[in-house]
Amino acid sequence: MKKSNSDLSSKDDSEIRRIVADIEQAFNDNDPKGLVRHIATDVLIVNPLGRDMRGPDEAEASVRPLLVGGPLQDATAHYRLTDVSLLTPDVVVALKSAWAGPQQADDGAPPEMNALYVFAKRDGTWWVLRRQNTTVGG
Repeated sequence: MKKSNSDLSSKDDSEIRRIVADIEQAFNDNDPKGLVRHIATDVLIVNPLGRDMRGPDEAEASVRPLLVGGPLQDATAHYRLTDVSLLTPDVVVALKSAWAGPQQADDGAPPEMNALYVFAKRDGTWWVLRRQNTTVGG
């Protein structure tokens, strides 16, 4: 399992990991606005059902009814980046695996979902530019 590309600075690696941790926390807090806080205005997200969403407003609108009083309201998530690769000084691709909680990950259970992220650095800030979610198994 590749943890991080050695050409990625520790500062940038930490920032990418912080963004993913913020997204995890927003999911667990049922916070749709927090889920989109780090996404670029020109983001393209593909959800596990294959629906594509463009922009933070569309992404937030699609997740709000699921998290706030919906079927994911009581769901929890635990994310781990399993691969972080620097493609250019301003573009990183990362693979995130997700479980319901850290114990499942620690016990070696297969992830319930994987997500491929493309991060772009703009004016010194990393943004999620693309994300593809895939449900594993099931």
